[in-house]
Amino acid sequence: MESERTGDHVLTRPSAQALPIGTGSLRGEGAENSRPPLALTLCWVLTALWLPASLYSVTLAQGSTAAAYSGAIQGLLLVLIMAIHGSLSYGWRGLGAYAGVVGTVSFLLEACSIATGFPFGFYHHQGAPGPALLGVPVTVMMGYVTLGWFAWMLARLLVREAGWRAAGIERFITPLVGGFILAGFDYPLDPIGSTVRNMWVFRHPSGQFGVPLTNYLGWILTGWLSFQLFALVEHKFQASAAVARRRFWLLPAIIWLGLALQYPIMFAVAPAGVVEFGASRFVIADIFEASVAASLFSMMFVVLIALVRLRSFRETV
Repeated sequence: MESERTGDHVLTRPSAQALPIGTGSLRGEGAENSRPPLALTLCWVLTALWLPASLYSVTLAQGSTAAAYSGAIQGLLLVLIMAIHGSLSYGWRGLGAYAGVVGTVSFLLEACSIATGFPFGFYHHQGAPGPALLGVPVTVMMGYVTLGWFAWMLARLLVREAGWRAAGIERFITPLVGGFILAGFDYPLDPIGSTVRNMWVFRHPSGQFGVPLTNYLGWILTGWLSFQLFALVEHKFQASAAVARRRFWLLPAIIWLGLALQYPIMFAVAPAGVVEFGASRFVIADIFEASVAASLFSMMFVVLIALVRLRSFRETV
């Protein structure tokens, strides 16, 4: 291990020979790793394809065939990026454990809320593609797994001295930060998805353009609980040498940036008109504009802090 002191803060970075994650060393370490790992390069190629596809998809008319195909393509690309990136961080077995934990927790809490109102509030999904179980579409669980991965990676980068492993209290702080980062993704999204597009409908609309406070608290709880359960077992899985590269940690920040950039584009092409919820009446363009503002603080700020953090990252592999 090598340490670099900046002011009063010590940044621990990987040595060229070996770096532990839990009690093991990195997979694929050695002289041959002077070149970027092929899987990491593939992640970046897929990201280069995903970014324009995702930004283009939000310009298409909601409900159109083109929007459906474009959304499916960019969604598949994002899942592939998550899967390959995750395999580099924990191996395929570790990625499976992560997906199992997040998928199970998100399903149980979504189903519980649909039936009882806890923790998100009473609501139901409508129009989601694919099958559903107890009112929870499979695509929703996949969304938690995929988007949760990038939130988890950003939390690891922001909280941990060495992002690939947790030391002491970092094992408990990282999941909490990750829960807030994941909820920060939902904060600008829900007023559009619920109030404008009716993809999910709350029984008692309130709060932010019809989205109740309980919804956001539910997202924090879901993210925190999912990440905390996984954090208790993540030391069992071995990372590859790719985690010692800046490019590995930069990728989640770029994905988060791309997701945030969708909002000003959606605002630019927002339809005219108003939506009504009971006694409330909202201008559609105002909802999109508010989502742009929300994304600046809930997503862009996280990206900015991640980039600042990466400035002090020194590659040694």
